[in-house]
Order: sequence, then structure tokens, then C-alpha cells
Amino acid sequence: MSNPNPNPATRFQKSGKPILNKKIIGVRLSPEMDLTVRSVAGDDLANWIRCAIAEKLEREKQQDLSA
Repeated sequence: MSNPNPNPATRFQKSGKPILNKKIIGVRLSPEMDLTVRSVAGDDLANWIRCAIAEKLEREKQQDLSA
């Protein structure tokens, strides 16, 4: 017999998208930089910015390891 009150938190896990922090980081950009970022990023602005931050963090990490 199945559980009449299943716990949905233990059932299915989403895959494909990372778990995101609830805290939001906001930055103000110059109008020129904003226009450039939006035109390069296209429809997936948030993900593009996350990837750009991740790339910068990886470069910083590599510099720290080589120093």
C-alpha cells in the first residue's frame, strides 16, 4: 500500500539547473556596457552573467595558483 501522505521533497529532484542562492547580487552598469552586455547575452541574460562571473573567478583562481 502506498503512503497516503508522501513527502514531495524526497520524491523528484530537478536536474539541469543549478540551485541558486536566495540572495541577489545587483550591479549598476554604464549605459554603453549595459547595451553591449544585453546585445551579446541575448535572451538568457542572467545565465550569461553567471557564466561571465564563473569565468572571471576561474581566471582569478588560476592566477592565485600560479603566483
